[in-house]
Order: sequence, then structure tokens, then C-alpha cells
Amino acid sequence: MINRIKKDISINYKGIIFIIVYFTIIQLLFGYICPFRLLTGIPCPACGLTRAGLSLLCFDIDKALFYNPMIIPIALLITYWFIYRYILNKKAPYITCITILLCIALLLLYVYRMYKDFPNHYPMEYLPRNILSPIYNFIGEMYGIYLFNIK
Repeated sequence: MINRIKKDISINYKGIIFIIVYFTIIQLLFGYICPFRLLTGIPCPACGLTRAGLSLLCFDIDKALFYNPMIIPIALLITYWFIYRYILNKKAPYITCITILLCIALLLLYVYRMYKDFPNHYPMEYLPRNILSPIYNFIGEMYGIYLFNIK
């Protein structure tokens, strides 16, 4: 098992390093790691999953569910995949189908959360410091159209 993990890390180390560096720099500069949110100011479908995952690792289930309830099925999927890949040394059956179903569920939850909570309920709040905010402000000032009902 350890050798397989080491092999996977050695194959993917450049991507792993890139992701760690990206997350660190973006978090330090902007306070958010989500490129969608940095660009648009609105939460992405995976909004809250990082915080939910960290909360789950600290066994704070209530906080994890608050940030994003999809963390539980995603954590179960990761556990399922890990067991098959590293313990049983097999390809996890139905992994693609399960992943697609979880993505659909994640999108449905996103639509519900955006309808129910956006833009003023944490964590589904609008981030005014985003790349497109000057365009939003221009449209609002020029045409009186305020996107996301935010003035």
C-alpha cells in the first residue's frame, strides 16, 4: 500500500506542488482559494467544501454540514476509492457513475443554496472584492441594472 501511494505521489508530484503553491499564494493575497469566486464574486457549486472537509477532519460534523452537506457523501466516495485503490489494489467499481451522481447532487444543492441563501447568508455570500466587480459597478451605474441585486 505504501509503495503504491509513493508511486502515485512520484507520478503526480508536479501537480501536487502546483496546487499547494497556488492555494497558498491565492489564500494569502485574496483570502479565498476558489478561482470562480475570485473572478465573479459569487460562490461556486463546491462552495464550502474545503472548510467542510477541514471541519470533518476535526470531527466537527455540525460545522462540516453547515459549510457544505455534500462533504459526507464526498468523503465516503474518497474512502471507497482509497480502499479499492490502496488496500484491495483494484479499480473501484462504479466509481465514474457514483462520481457523476455526486456531481449532479452537488449542482442541485448549489441551485437550492443560491436560491435560499445568496447573497447575504454565510457561506453563500457575495464577495465584493472580485475581478469582475468593476464591470458589475459600471453596468449598475450606466444602466441601473444591479447584478445579483447588490448595489
